[in-house]
Amino acid sequence: MKSRFLSVLAMAGLGTAPVFAQDDSGTEQFISPVSDEAMFEGGGGYTSTDGEELYNTFCAGCHMPAGEGASGAGEYPPLSGNPRLEFAAYPITIIVNGQGGMPGLGHLLSDEQVLEVTSYIQSDLGNDYAPDGTLQMVADTRPVEEGEVLAEHEVEEENVDPDREDGGGNETGVVRHRIPNSNFPILLAAEIPADATLVYLSGTVPQVVNPDAAEGSPERYGDTTAQTVSTLASIEQKLASIGLDMADVVKMQVYLVSPEGADAMDFAGFMEGYVRFFGTETQPELPTRSVFEVAGLANPSWLVEIEVVAVRP
Repeated sequence: MKSRFLSVLAMAGLGTAPVFAQDDSGTEQFISPVSDEAMFEGGGGYTSTDGEELYNTFCAGCHMPAGEGASGAGEYPPLSGNPRLEFAAYPITIIVNGQGGMPGLGHLLSDEQVLEVTSYIQSDLGNDYAPDGTLQMVADTRPVEEGEVLAEHEVEEENVDPDREDGGGNETGVVRHRIPNSNFPILLAAEIPADATLVYLSGTVPQVVNPDAAEGSPERYGDTTAQTVSTLASIEQKLASIGLDMADVVKMQVYLVSPEGADAMDFAGFMEGYVRFFGTETQPELPTRSVFEVAGLANPSWLVEIEVVAVRP
């Protein structure tokens, strides 16, 4: 059976137990007991809020019941032991909006259902990540309708956002909006006053941390954490040279390369270095941020490159 998601119609007398079949390659596939119409047309009225049940209904058909992934009609990446699941923002975005060959399930699942299945795949399937998602995070991930945008812009001035912070310490006038009900160390948004100057810093790459290592060897620059730390330290020095500091950074773009032998970028390793510079007691400010996995950088040993935008009053 060659279809992106295998399913069977829920007929009278058919229970909810999982069913298995084989595709043309001989790969065993899990078949969901929910019909295509119910899954992808939104007509099923599926109401369960049990994370495991939701996973078995909507996800196991491709990623397999134990999250081991599969190859057959397509490539279905494993969820078991997947480092990308450490932080809920990534799986929530994929579940709600889809990516590549996976369609979004946001029109089928409520915020609570998305959160429950996310928590399940973070803490089960051989994963031991602490679920850190929130209902507000799910809501913020959904596409914003035009009417909602207009309503947001029509909020009266005195109706202050409780997650809004004025960057008064460095007198830039920047308004930083933290992600509601979340301690994830990035901003939801940053507002820049019209009289401020934006400073775009060129991409910064890792510094040598082990000069005794051979030229061109990964050990010369260290792992993703070491490269993140040396890159951010270099950015800190560059900003200081032009009269700015890390608290002035409002936007960051990060490019990560998968370490040799790894299946994906080391996002957890990056975060370990990142939190040493942002959201600390001595430097509590946070930037907006995007993280991209790329095939490679100019030096084959580099795993990290970071661009930042800062604000000068």
